[in-house]
Amino acid sequence: MKSIAIFTRRPDASGDVLSKLAKAEADAVWRGFATGHVRSAHMLEGGRGAILELETTSVEEATEFVERLPYVEHGLLNVVHHFVKPFAGFASLVKPPDTTTVERS
Repeated sequence: MKSIAIFTRRPDASGDVLSKLAKAEADAVWRGFATGHVRSAHMLEGGRGAILELETTSVEEATEFVERLPYVEHGLLNVVHHFVKPFAGFASLVKPPDTTTVERS
């Protein structure tokens, strides 16, 4: 199951606490890459947050991963977590190619 988690810094988040937990947060995300839970990580423009693309076997597994991140556990971030699926609407929007004509040279 693919999901996108968007993290933004809470206005009341202490810079000192963020600094103290930075190594633990980086380690947790790195472990996510190692286990295959994290597929990509990106910073938001301006450095006020991040996005993780996750791949898990269930909603519960993804939610648990996000909730165990040190910054989240300590209430330093706002989290918006979206579960996504492939877009299936292309077939109705795009004319399929004509495969009946064969060009010969």
